[in-house]
Amino acid sequence: MGAKQEAVFSRDELLLARRLADYATRAPIAAMLSGLSAMIACAIAPMQTHSLWHGLCALWPAIIGVISVARVWQAGRIQHDTIDFGYIRKQVGLAHVLAFADALFWGLGLGFIGTMLDLAALVTICVLLAGMLTASTVNLRSMPTVGIALTVSLAAGGCVAGLLRGGHADLAAMSVLVFYALVVLHCIRVDAADYEARFKAEFTVGENTETIRMLLHDYEAQSADWLWQVDGSGCLIDVSDRFSEAACRPKSEIEGREIVGLFRAGMQREQLASRLLRREPFRDITLELDGFDNGRWWTLSATPRDDGTIRGVARDVTASRRTEQRVAFMAHHDGLTGLANRFLFGETLSGQLARQRSGDICALLYLDLDHFKSINDTLGHSCGDLLLTEAARRISSKVKGHDLVARLGGDEFAVLLTRFRDREEALNVAERIVAAIVEPFRIEGQKLNISTSVGVAFFKGQGGKADDLLRQADLALYAAKARGRSCFAQFEPWMEEKERERAALEADLRTAIQEGQFALHFQPLIKIENGRIAGFEALVRWEHPRFGVVMPGEFIPIAEDTGLIIPLGEWIMRNAIKQAAGWRDGQRVAINLSPIQLRSARLLPMLINSIAETGMDPSRIELEITENVLMQDSEVNIATLHKIRDLGVRISLDDFGTGYSSLNYLRSFPFDKIKIDKCFVNDLERREDCQAIIRAVTSLAGTLGIDTVAEGIEREEQLNWLQGAGVTEVQGFYISYPFNVEELSDGRPFEGKRDDDWRRGTRRLTNAA
Repeated sequence: MGAKQEAVFSRDELLLARRLADYATRAPIAAMLSGLSAMIACAIAPMQTHSLWHGLCALWPAIIGVISVARVWQAGRIQHDTIDFGYIRKQVGLAHVLAFADALFWGLGLGFIGTMLDLAALVTICVLLAGMLTASTVNLRSMPTVGIALTVSLAAGGCVAGLLRGGHADLAAMSVLVFYALVVLHCIRVDAADYEARFKAEFTVGENTETIRMLLHDYEAQSADWLWQVDGSGCLIDVSDRFSEAACRPKSEIEGREIVGLFRAGMQREQLASRLLRREPFRDITLELDGFDNGRWWTLSATPRDDGTIRGVARDVTASRRTEQRVAFMAHHDGLTGLANRFLFGETLSGQLARQRSGDICALLYLDLDHFKSINDTLGHSCGDLLLTEAARRISSKVKGHDLVARLGGDEFAVLLTRFRDREEALNVAERIVAAIVEPFRIEGQKLNISTSVGVAFFKGQGGKADDLLRQADLALYAAKARGRSCFAQFEPWMEEKERERAALEADLRTAIQEGQFALHFQPLIKIENGRIAGFEALVRWEHPRFGVVMPGEFIPIAEDTGLIIPLGEWIMRNAIKQAAGWRDGQRVAINLSPIQLRSARLLPMLINSIAETGMDPSRIELEITENVLMQDSEVNIATLHKIRDLGVRISLDDFGTGYSSLNYLRSFPFDKIKIDKCFVNDLERREDCQAIIRAVTSLAGTLGIDTVAEGIEREEQLNWLQGAGVTEVQGFYISYPFNVEELSDGRPFEGKRDDDWRRGTRRLTNAA
C-alpha cells in the first residue's frame, strides 16, 4: 500500500491488511499442498473390497480438492491495493472459513483412513502430516489461527486413528504426533508474535519517516537558512541563489568578495574575521548586515574542509533580534511615555556614581505633578495618561540629549544631569521644567492647569550611592512642596535632620495616641449679624512630654501618611462631642474629618455611640470635610455623608474654592455650610479677584440656602469688608484665639474669657448689628 492509503488505517487495520496480502501470496501453495496430500493419503491406503470404502476414498480427496480450489480462487481475487476495510475483513473471514473447512475434513479423513492403514502406511502418513504441518507453518504464518486449526485437526485425526487401532506402535506414533503438534503450535505462536512485532516496528519507522519527511519539507519551504562557502582567503565562492536573495545583492557583486565585507564593523565582525583567518570552526556568531537602515541580522556557523575551503550555514535572525530589542526596551522603559523606567534609571545612576572621579559632579532632579491624583480621579485615567505623556515630552524638551529622563512611577519623574558647568546651570534646568509644566495643557478638548515641584540633589566626587542621592532629592522635593508647590528646592543637610525628627515624631505619635497625650482647644465661630457665638471649632493640640505643645500642622500630616489619623480622629470626635454636650448654651461644635476617616468602616458606629452615650443633639454636631474627600471614591463617600446627615449631623464644606469642580460638589450633596478658605481672605483688601470670588460664593450659597463662614480673619479691615459681603459667620485670630477646655467649662460668663481684641471684634459686630 502507498503512504496515502496507509494514512487511512489505524495500526491494527494495517496489520490485518498485511496479513491478508501475505495470505493471498502464500495460500495457493498451501491449498495445492493440501489437495495433493489428500490424494497421496488415499493412494497409499490399502484397498478394501467394501463399496463404502471406495466411495469415501473418492469423496474425501474430492472435497479437499474443492476446498483447495476455492482457496486458490479466493486468494487470486484478493485486491492488494484496496483501502476498503470492510472488504478486507470480509476476505479475511472467508479465508478463515475455507481454511477451517479444510482442517475439519482433514481431521475427519485421517480418523477414518487411519483405521485401515498398516504400520508402514501409517509411518508414511505421519511423514506426510509432518510435511504438511511444516509447510503450513511457513506458508500460513500471516494467519496463525488457520495454522493452529490445521495443526489441531491433523493431530486430532491422527490420534483418533491410533486410538481406534489400539496397537503399541500406534500409541508411540500418537505420542510423537502430539509432541510434534505441540512443537508446531509453539512455533506458530512465536512466529505470529514475531510477525506482529516486526510489523509494529515497521509501522513506527514508517510514521517517524513520514514525520521527518514532512518536517524536512516544511523546513525546506520555510527555513531562513542557506549555505555559504569561502575559499582560503575568506572570499565567497559558489554563491547560491538563496544566499544572493537573502543578501539583497546580485551574485556577480558578491562572488569573490570577502564575506566579512557584508557586515557592519564591530566586535562580532572582528571575531568572524579572526575565526576565518585561523580556520577555526565556529557556531552562531550574530552579525548585522551593512546597508540596511532598519537593521538586518544573520547568524553564521561554519566548519573548515580538507580542501582548504570553509563551508557553513547562515540564518536570518532579524525577527528574533527585533523581538529581543523590543523586550529589552520594554524591560528598561516606561510603556506609556517611552522614558527610561525606574530599573534603567537606577542602573544608570549607579553606573554614573561608580565612574565619577574626584572632580566630577552630577545632579539629580526628582519631581512629581502637583494634585495629579485629583485630575486623574476627576477626569479619568485616559485623560491622566495623556497628561503624563505630554508632561514627559515637556520635561524631555528642557534637557540635553545626553541627559537621562525617567518616569519612576505614577506621576513621579527623575532627571539625571551629568554635563553642566556649575550648580546654577543645573538649577536653571529645574526652573525651566517648572515653567514648562505650569503652561496650560490641552487634553481631549479640555484646558488643564497643573504644576510641578522639583527637588534637586548634587553629588561631587567618588563613592556615591544611588539610594542616598535619591533620598536627598526626595527630601528636597518635600521642601519644595512645603514652600507652596510649583517651585524647586535644593537639598540641604538640615533636611535630613528634619526627616529624622519626623521619623522620631512618628514613633512618639503612636505612643501619644496610646497614652492620650492630646488636648482640645475651641475657636469661636461668630454670627456676623449680631456678634453672638454660633459654635466652636474643635482644634487638637499634642502635649508632648519633651517638646511641649505641638501644633496640628506638624503631626496631622504624619498621622494621615501612617494611617494613625483613624484612632486619633476617633479620639478627637469622641472627646469633642463629650465636652460639647456639657456646654450650657447649647452651641454647635465643628469637627474636622479627614478623607481617610470618612473611608473607615468604624466612623459611623463610633459617631452613633458617641451621640448615644452623651445624649447630644445631633444637630449641634458639624463635621467639616474638604473637597479632597469628594474627589476620592466620590460615590462611596457621598453615600457615607448621606448616612451621617440622616442622623441629623450637619455637614460643612471646608477650604471651598481651592480644589477642582467645586460647583459640581454643591450639586452632588446638600451641604449645610461653606467655609471660604483664608487664602481669599488674606489678600481681601488688595485684590479685587478675591473680593469677586467671595461675593460670588456668598451669592451662590444664599441662593442655595447654605450658610457661609469666612475663616482666617486677622485684621479689622477684613472684618469690615465681610460685613457687607453677605457672609453668615466669621472666624479668626482677630475675633478670638482658641480656648482650652478649662476656660469653656469653669462656669464663668463667656465674655470674661475673651481677650481685648476679641471683645473689640464682637463689640464692633454687635454695634453693627
